[in-house]
Amino acid sequence: MTSSDLLAVGTRAPEFVAVDHEGVARSLSDLLERGHVALFFYPGNNTPG
Repeated sequence: MTSSDLLAVGTRAPEFVAVDHEGVARSLSDLLERGHVALFFYPGNNTPG
């Protein structure tokens, strides 16, 4: 990843689909229809990150 791959502050996140804790696929656009969305990223368990 290079610095040109990073999003600038205030830039919308690109559309994506992720599976939630219940195994349901959720798209960012579907979640945004309900209101604000906060994304949190963390290293996986038992990783050096």
